Amino acid sequence: MGINIKYNDMKIKNMIRGEGIMNYWLQALKLIIGLLFLTTVLRGLGRQNLSQLTPYDIVYIIVLGGVLDGTFYDDDIGLLPFIFSAIVWTISIYIIEISVKRYDFLRIFFRGKPEHILKNGKLNMHIIEKNNLEMEQIRMLLRKDGIFSLEEVKDIYLEIDGTLSLIKYKDYQGVTNSNLGIKLEEDYPNILLIDDGKIEMEALKYINKTTDWLKGEMDRLGIYDISNIIYCEWSQRKGFYYKTKDDVLVIKKNGHAN
Repeated sequence: MGINIKYNDMKIKNMIRGEGIMNYWLQALKLIIGLLFLTTVLRGLGRQNLSQLTPYDIVYIIVLGGVLDGTFYDDDIGLLPFIFSAIVWTISIYIIEISVKRYDFLRIFFRGKPEHILKNGKLNMHIIEKNNLEMEQIRMLLRKDGIFSLEEVKDIYLEIDGTLSLIKYKDYQGVTNSNLGIKLEEDYPNILLIDDGKIEMEALKYINKTTDWLKGEMDRLGIYDISNIIYCEWSQRKGFYYKTKDDVLVIKKNGHAN
């Protein structure tokens, strides 16, 4: 009887030890698979560093991290439900990303758009208040660009990642212009009108132009198919600057650029 009890105790200990080892292997597999999914999402989003992440990108990653965290420490959740949850969330992210590229209203909803907070030296207080910005915050961001007075700046854009892009007045762009009495034309912002073959309607509204005007200008430049244009920007002073599919490097199968 005593031998049977010892045998049963040893058997139970071995089973517990075996289950413990299996749990360690299961957690290791979950961790590796979670890392692969997280890396896939980051690569798929095409972001090279944290400064390129939009608020919704961060939400994607946080939720995916929550899914991985919740299943990682729960031994009752096996490997297949864990993989299923990660796959569903990853596919959802890619569907959103594809939809955002295809539809302007979704792109604005999920990613936002640049805001013109200073135009021709005049502050747009409506946009500043809408984005919960304080003037000291704007001054701090300007100081990071080496600008210590708002007097130097003609236009400021609040980008979707929270950074500022700006255009200085000509007198402050070089130390010799005003001193030598050279009068230069003021710069105007470059407006992206065509992105990967698609006309940016919001940009056209911003410059008070129509699609017929844009197509007419492209015809004048000898471009009759808008879908052939990869990139096209326009400014009031310089006019159009564009790149077509003929200007794109084509990577062949052997790895050489053509």
